[in-house]
Amino acid sequence: MYVNLVRVGFILITAYVGFIGLLINYVEAYLPAFLTRSYRYGKISANVHHPVVAKIEIPKRWFKHFYVFAAPTSSYVLYLIVRKYLWENDVPKYVLWVLDTCLGPSRQPLVSPECTFLAVLLFNLHVWKRLYETYCVNIFSDKRINITHYAIGFFHYIGTLLSLIGESQGFFKDSGEQFHWRRITYFQLVCAIVFVLSSYAQLKTNFILSNLRKDEGGKINSTVYRIPHGGLFEYVSGALQITEITVYATLSAILWQSCTFHYVTIWVITNQISTAMLTHKWYIETFESYPKSRKIILPYIF
Repeated sequence: MYVNLVRVGFILITAYVGFIGLLINYVEAYLPAFLTRSYRYGKISANVHHPVVAKIEIPKRWFKHFYVFAAPTSSYVLYLIVRKYLWENDVPKYVLWVLDTCLGPSRQPLVSPECTFLAVLLFNLHVWKRLYETYCVNIFSDKRINITHYAIGFFHYIGTLLSLIGESQGFFKDSGEQFHWRRITYFQLVCAIVFVLSSYAQLKTNFILSNLRKDEGGKINSTVYRIPHGGLFEYVSGALQITEITVYATLSAILWQSCTFHYVTIWVITNQISTAMLTHKWYIETFESYPKSRKIILPYIF
């Protein structure tokens, strides 16, 4: 019996983050300190100390490492796609071995070359933008995160890249699928436009957050927190989270024939909603003047 390790991995982290997130949001007062300390991070960190958990925490700014890995790796995946679909060269055997090992040798060629090319191209734009944000825009505090968050972050990007090509026509032994530009549909192009707009909105959101930590003279105070205004923050507390969900939802729409990639999107939705709920609650508890009309993650709704 062969197992899709990537799919199983996303199911497990979705279940973990979703379940613990519900507990933190609704019955946190009854939970042990090690659980809340392990789960929370950044400005929503738990104000409790646990000596064991503290020993396996790392700086939150290490989030940068995700994109140092993901950006060049996604570019290599894009190179493999160009090599296969446009130059009509064989996929390296070691790539097929990795895909068979991680997604199972019984994986099926479900996604067209055109959808794969478009999705990977968009993902490249997104992760290179995220690399720029983390090094040139974001201002990280001295907050720390549990090492499990760090491990999950790397799994996310490894699993996402494998899911993007693991069920794509052409990435199988003796597969010779042809690429045709005219097969890209208007629906997929609309999804691509929404993707780019969402990724750009995320960039603007990060600029808003970073500017909150600068005074009029441009001096940085990485420990200050203020109420964000402008952009999506006029409607929701989880501006970063709604853009991230939209990014992956549009990729799922483009890769609708896939099976494994949708588990990535479900994980992202679960994780981002949980984070948005905690962020909204933190803003309300921290600032008495926080706008009452501002929702959690869906404007005017939730």
